[in-house]
Amino acid sequence: MVKKTLLLALLIVFILSCLSTAALAADDVEWVEKLNDKKLYWGDSVTVGGYVVKAEDFHDEGTVFVTISKDGEELKSGPLAAGLELEYDDEIKVYAQKVDPNYEIIKKNGIEFKTDNWNPYAQLDILLRGKPGFDIDVDTDQNSYDPKSAADSRIDVTINVKNDGDAKAENVVLTIDTAGLEVISGKTKYTYTKVLKGEALEPITLTLKTPAPWEDTDYKIIAKTEFEDFKDEGYEDEGSKTIKIKRKWDLIVSKSATKERHMGEPVYVSMSVRNGGLCAIKDIELTDTLVSGMRLEEDIELGTTLSLEAGEVAADVFKYTLIPEKPGTFTFPKAVATFTLPNGASKKVESDNSDKTKIYGPNIILTKSLSTQQLEEGDELTVTVTVKNSGNVDSSVTVTDTVPPEAKFISGETSYKGVLQSGGGAKTIKYILQMHSEGEIQLPPCRATFLDLESYKGEVDSNTPAVVNVGTLTLEASSEQQQPAGSTESNQEKKEEPDDTHVKTGGTEEDYGDTPGFGSLFAALGLLGVAGLRKKGLV
Repeated sequence: MVKKTLLLALLIVFILSCLSTAALAADDVEWVEKLNDKKLYWGDSVTVGGYVVKAEDFHDEGTVFVTISKDGEELKSGPLAAGLELEYDDEIKVYAQKVDPNYEIIKKNGIEFKTDNWNPYAQLDILLRGKPGFDIDVDTDQNSYDPKSAADSRIDVTINVKNDGDAKAENVVLTIDTAGLEVISGKTKYTYTKVLKGEALEPITLTLKTPAPWEDTDYKIIAKTEFEDFKDEGYEDEGSKTIKIKRKWDLIVSKSATKERHMGEPVYVSMSVRNGGLCAIKDIELTDTLVSGMRLEEDIELGTTLSLEAGEVAADVFKYTLIPEKPGTFTFPKAVATFTLPNGASKKVESDNSDKTKIYGPNIILTKSLSTQQLEEGDELTVTVTVKNSGNVDSSVTVTDTVPPEAKFISGETSYKGVLQSGGGAKTIKYILQMHSEGEIQLPPCRATFLDLESYKGEVDSNTPAVVNVGTLTLEASSEQQQPAGSTESNQEKKEEPDDTHVKTGGTEEDYGDTPGFGSLFAALGLLGVAGLRKKGLV
């Protein structure tokens, strides 16, 4: 009898313990309402969080028979009246707000009658168990760091963690992956017994040492939380921040040139090299290239080899003077440095120059052409001479052509004096000759002299003497006749050439007056008479 009483007492204690545990588990569930007042008619269903809730049947006393299924398997079922709920495994709960048989009502003689026709429905709230989750924000004081800068020697990291899920998190472990960066201060692992829903942890800070990679490198700092819910199910969340660490080496090649000059004035070019990195660079091969349209005042070798320690500067590695050959805007070619880093990587660096140099002045182009290169004795020949200023400054010009002794001047103009405007101002003269000697006659080149208000002056000859064949056609002349009618051209871009084909520039206004037919008085009066002429200022 005593044994039976003892067993009964133990059974009662066990049952009460189970009930207490179940009640405690139910209290730990944090429900999240997913659907409110969802209306389901007979046979209707709705899916929430992978669970299918279906109104299987109705009874006229105001109850609905509900089933809960997942993946085709029925998990739980039962009747619900208004105010009752059906729950499965602390995962889903269905609460009935209202169950209405919804009978058809008709009115006859002012009296309402309920028919046997009905369309019942239930208004249900569906709730799922809330689960914990973390929002993790990783931030740094900068997005990129340069190890060559003393101000960038450390990386300050701040991590903010908040439980933005729908339930409490338990046994939380926070770890920080620094991507291999050295930790100067702070910890990389933290543990928490629990973090309530909506709770934010104290900000976590740590300081990392800025590395010095050979090339620009991205580093991803990751903060990860591992945690459980009250049913001991495990979860993970993470946040990250990617930062850029710049390379440890740096070679800066700087090339500078005079920004503005007038024709006849020198352009000065200089170049320096600076090792802005953290390591020495040996055997740097530096080469430069001349800009088209300018020539060296004195010959210089534009190639050299040098070595620089970290932080060392080599000034005026190249320093030379250029003489402009024509006006215009010039972009200098970039100098190139090639070298091998201490880690064996081959590199190439170009100068950082991007400025332009503008040269002011006239650019006189002279052409001479013939109407034909084959004619008979006594025939007439038309000679056309055109002078053009393609520069960016107006210029006074005198053009003079010479009649060969084998010809007689008939009519026209063999000379011109005037001012040609910049940007294409031109003048054409024509004259007619009568050829009175047989054979191959060489017409001398014509000549133009010019002067601008900055006292820049020069001479321009048409490049090649024009040739005409009079009388019997020789084999050589026959070959030449197949070419277009004689046309020669020259401008001040040309370097001085031997014989009579040349371009001469330089001198002053006073000695320019020695040129026949082109006195300084005429030049000054002609230029001052041009409307809108402006004098350019020089650097």
